[in-house]
Amino acid sequence: MKYVNYCIIAIVSLVMSSGSIKTDTPLTGYHPGSLIPNIVLNDAEGKSLDLSDYKGKKVVVNFWAAYDAQSRATNVQLYNFITKNYPDIEFISISFDENKSVYEKTILWDKMNGNSNFCDVRGTESEIYKEFRLDEGFKNFVIDEDGVITATNTSIQQLKSMF
Repeated sequence: MKYVNYCIIAIVSLVMSSGSIKTDTPLTGYHPGSLIPNIVLNDAEGKSLDLSDYKGKKVVVNFWAAYDAQSRATNVQLYNFITKNYPDIEFISISFDENKSVYEKTILWDKMNGNSNFCDVRGTESEIYKEFRLDEGFKNFVIDEDGVITATNTSIQQLKSMF
């Protein structure tokens, strides 16, 4: 009976420890330490975005909409800060404005370079919007050269300490 108890303990220990085996490749997700899911978007202006094209570069992806004042302000602040101080970091801005002209005027008023700005006119019906759970609030992601999320919802102060 003594050996049976030892065997049971050994089996339980093996089963419990097998779940904690770590792999070298992070899992895909939305939190720091995860691989960011690939974002593929063909916007209303015919521009296309494939986030996997940015592999090997540091990237900040910011989600926003003109109707959300806080996300719009964050978009402009991040854009200006990164383009002025870190030209080696790619900034990607994705808007979820359903009205293309509102998006275009906002980009013009905010003096943002059109090359890094994309608009998904499907708005809240967008697969990207749903996948990233933006109904809980607009977010930004800092991504390293390997596509791993290093930070979310970063402020300019946090970016200063990161780079």
